[in-house]
Amino acid sequence: KSTMQKLLLAALFVGVAFATLGVDVSQNFYVPVFKCLHDNGYDFAIIRAYCSTGRPDDSSVHTVYNAWEGGMKHVDIYMFPCPKCGNPAGQVRDAIAHQRAYNTTYGMFWLDIEEPSYWMDQGSNRNFIQGLIDEARAEGQVVGIYTNLYQWSSIAGDWSGAAGYPLWWAYYDGSPSYDHWQNFGGWSKPAIKQFQGDATVCGADIDRNWYP
Repeated sequence: KSTMQKLLLAALFVGVAFATLGVDVSQNFYVPVFKCLHDNGYDFAIIRAYCSTGRPDDSSVHTVYNAWEGGMKHVDIYMFPCPKCGNPAGQVRDAIAHQRAYNTTYGMFWLDIEEPSYWMDQGSNRNFIQGLIDEARAEGQVVGIYTNLYQWSSIAGDWSGAAGYPLWWAYYDGSPSYDHWQNFGGWSKPAIKQFQGDATVCGADIDRNWYP
């Protein structure tokens, strides 16, 4: 190979080496599963902590503990809110109180904004999302938003009120890259990409995520 080809290959390998793969899960997995995931190159986990039915996820605290013990380098939680239940601040407080009751440790507190059928009109949706953000910040959380172009435009229209928070972008093209990215909602780039849903790894049903 030419020197240029060797340099390009070296750059590619360096990029892959520094890229980070992770999973998000919506059910309880035990320590051996996370150890297997870690051994297969997954370094972070994002655990569902609140369900769309309007209650904390009872299994989340165990899964957070198991993820750490299984070798995950970073563990976050996410909240799937119940817009039609109302009281966004109360929902956030319940989600966080459940984690605090068990002294869990986590990084980001992600707000899952998807499934337009769960939501209301766009004006009400914007107010609800803002209510979630405001209460999460008041509770000392490091807030991020999970969504994509279709979900966000359907739910919140062209609103950019959440653009100051990191974006966890869902785009199922199977590629751990930011290819096909389009600006929306005031975001010019994502922080994390969920690039494959409903994958089976180590016998577990997970979604696959990546960041550079």
